[in-house]
Amino acid sequence: MARLTLADGRALDYQVRQSARAKYMRMQLHPTHGLLVTQPPGVSARALHQWVLSQQPWITAALQKLAQHPPPAAAVSTLPERLALLATGENLHVIYTPSARKSITLHYLEHATLTLTGAVSDPAHCQQALRQWLRSYAQVHLSKQLRQVAAETGLHYVNCRIKGQQTRWGSCSARGNINLNEKLMLLPPEWVRYVLIHELCHTVEMNHSKRFWALVAGFVPEYKAIHAQMKGAMGQLPGWVR
Repeated sequence: MARLTLADGRALDYQVRQSARAKYMRMQLHPTHGLLVTQPPGVSARALHQWVLSQQPWITAALQKLAQHPPPAAAVSTLPERLALLATGENLHVIYTPSARKSITLHYLEHATLTLTGAVSDPAHCQQALRQWLRSYAQVHLSKQLRQVAAETGLHYVNCRIKGQQTRWGSCSARGNINLNEKLMLLPPEWVRYVLIHELCHTVEMNHSKRFWALVAGFVPEYKAIHAQMKGAMGQLPGWVR
């Protein structure tokens, strides 16, 4: 971290990111991460700082523009610093690392971190990348858990797909194909198990008749309490996932 004193006396800290692939010095003013400066190979810290000093007119104009047109509060606040995957017990620290890339790459370290690298100055872009990662994560864990629950209950299904439904946690077709919501990864494990059993029971009863609920109760005796607790849960999820 380095510091710049502007012509009006304001002190501005800026973050230097060294890049082996960068050919030119660059800077970016991020609404939450501040001033980010890229240092290419062969450019000394002193030369970089002199270049930053020469860019004061641009920096002052960018700060003024940001003050006049701040990003929507929701766009900034909905980027998570931690990702609590209650279904699997993981609590990941989410790290945003800016780079010159126009895309975003993600690196997942189990039970530790999820790092987004690239065009992280765009909150919508970050949210999309997080949702895509969540879907791939859910594909692995929900598919595995559905196989386990099916084996335990003796209920059979044909295929499992992970989707991003806005109103349903899951669904089951007449052919025995089950769709599960990626957002289930953010729910407690007992809720997730109930949803899986609920959909598996639909492979036997394609309705919500007394026979259906009796079948559910045979595997989840406390299903009524869980069902009541889950009402409104979709709307309480963090904004980035919705």
